[in-house]
Amino acid sequence: MKRTHLAAVLLLSASAVALTGCFNGPRATTTTQATMNTGNGVQAQQGDIRIENATLVMSKDGTQSATLLVRFVNEGLEPDALTYATINGETAEILVPEAAGDDATVLLPGASVSYGWDSELRIDAGVLDAPVSSYVPVDLGFANAGLASLSVLVVPQSGYYENVTILP
Repeated sequence: MKRTHLAAVLLLSASAVALTGCFNGPRATTTTQATMNTGNGVQAQQGDIRIENATLVMSKDGTQSATLLVRFVNEGLEPDALTYATINGETAEILVPEAAGDDATVLLPGASVSYGWDSELRIDAGVLDAPVSSYVPVDLGFANAGLASLSVLVVPQSGYYENVTILP
């Protein structure tokens, strides 16, 4: 009886380790999903600048106009500024209302600046040659933090994005 008991305990111990399934190797989805695009609201870090919720909204009027919704947070100790942007390989227009002044695009330490959503600051693609639900390359250049390259989802101007202003 002792031998049977010992064999059962060893078999149970070996089975527990083999059947746990907590890790399926280096290509398991549990170890790779955080690096893949998950939908709208792309996040990134470039130097001291945190890029949050980057989403491209395509106009519903058929003009292929689009605007980039994004928030920048300066986590550093020095001011920075967005100096240029490209969307799908084309230069994007960074629009700042005259009343906002030249300092509107400066990212002060600890500050958070929104473009396109609840803001008059904008990053617009005149014509975006990309279908809705596709990902397009977006490059954002900062004076100090350097170049951030993202892959951003294109969404239609409907539902949650219905009231986003998109200039032709």
